[in-house]
Amino acid sequence: MSAQEENTKKEAKELNSDDFEEDSHDVADRQEHTIQNNKASILWFEIIYISIFSVIGVTFRSFIGRLFGGDCDPDSAVKDWLYPLSRRICVTTNGRTEQYGGALFIDLPDNMFGSFIIGLFTGHSSEWPAIPFLTHDHPLQTEQGLHLGIRTALCGSLTTFSSWNSQMVLMMDGTANPYLGSQVVAALFGYVIGLQVSIVSFRAGRTLSAWFQNRNNPYLFDENLIRMESQLRRCNNQCYWLSPVALLLFTFVLIALYIWGDVYWGMSYYRKLWIACLISPLGTITRWKLSILNGKCSKYPWFPLGTWLANFTGSIISAALTAIAYLKLVSGEGGTTSLAALSLG
Repeated sequence: MSAQEENTKKEAKELNSDDFEEDSHDVADRQEHTIQNNKASILWFEIIYISIFSVIGVTFRSFIGRLFGGDCDPDSAVKDWLYPLSRRICVTTNGRTEQYGGALFIDLPDNMFGSFIIGLFTGHSSEWPAIPFLTHDHPLQTEQGLHLGIRTALCGSLTTFSSWNSQMVLMMDGTANPYLGSQVVAALFGYVIGLQVSIVSFRAGRTLSAWFQNRNNPYLFDENLIRMESQLRRCNNQCYWLSPVALLLFTFVLIALYIWGDVYWGMSYYRKLWIACLISPLGTITRWKLSILNGKCSKYPWFPLGTWLANFTGSIISAALTAIAYLKLVSGEGGTTSLAALSLG
């Protein structure tokens, strides 16, 4: 073989090697681009689910609060379709009326329900399927955004520490209720009752979760059982969009009904609701991002720093809004409604 032929083969090998390297770089770039797109898609789905369940949580919290005592004060009652029922169930009070019983604070039923939902969807183990009343291979078990929306947004919007704390402080101070004066004992009982009831509700949710898991996924409790695949139909790519689109439509209809109630009935309560629904995702997303700090304290890894910061900040904002409303620094129905919406959202 001549020297010229050897040089030609060597140049061909170098060209093939360069082409292979370029192809490898192209494949790696495409894979990285696909991974980034998937991450962005997952993030947007999580934000959509959080926003949706924030609105649903605010709705539950508002109507449950009315149902168990919010409409028992004639001066602040909302006389709509719920009033004939809610005015008869006077279990809780906001601590600012002449009605005794402030230890059962106005948001106690919301905290009970939210703690129960947290227990239901948390279960006894992180290895359990996320939705306890469905089988392990149900398509919704893989919807991470849905699980995040229920646990973080729905339960976070239902349960409240800041409003609870603000009511207890108002009761201790007593200036907001000259008729009853300072209610220190009732407020202290309010803290104890609130903590105990939330713990019991959480444990009740976990117990029900275990019952559902034992019924739908018995292999979790019996090592002799084999994890079996059911005959559920698998979702295609279109099914992936079904649940968020359906929930989005439901949310838009819900907010539209509140706006219609504001315009048609002229009730400030519904104006407060639709404003609160629009701003609630901001608080929920902030709380979600702060939760990244949980366990990041090197000295105290058990301390939920992010959750503490969210509750601490929420308590300060709630106290500030309560003070502004009490001192009447904002005048007019629009101003008071906006303050109430900010506190609710």
